Amino acid sequence: GGAELLFDGVKKHQVTLPCQPEPWDIRNLLKWIKQNLLKERPELFMQGESVRPGILVLINEADWELMGELDYKLQDQD
Repeated sequence: GGAELLFDGVKKHQVTLPCQPEPWDIRNLLKWIKQNLLKERPELFMQGESVRPGILVLINEADWELMGELDYKLQDQD
């Protein structure tokens, strides 16, 4: 509902994350998103190392709160 404006108007992104020694988790994904996809006003998307309150985060159509939030380990095709 409007956050796509922070990402150059793109509503959906399909990305391939670079290899790293540890598995990717949501915490690292958010840092990567901020550095690579977020085009303007990061303060409207991020608060500290997480998303701002009111931004709904879904992992495979499930609320991230049910999945472990920042500590959720990403799986292929998530």
